[in-house]
Amino acid sequence: MPALTDHVSDAQNQPKAPTVRSRLLDAGVSPERLAMHHEARRVLLDGAIVDDLDQPAPPGTRLTFASA
Repeated sequence: MPALTDHVSDAQNQPKAPTVRSRLLDAGVSPERLAMHHEARRVLLDGAIVDDLDQPAPPGTRLTFASA
């Protein structure tokens, strides 16, 4: 009889989407600058203010900083 772990759903096999935080850090934004922009509510994902830096930001979405 196969083990229960042999029946992993397709959703569990999919790689997790990168987060807002991981994409911006990978792009070279320093953790301090990211925190500063986030506290000022200037981090945007597809034009919407980001409340949680750990929310998914899959490829194809656009991350920007709003002007001060």
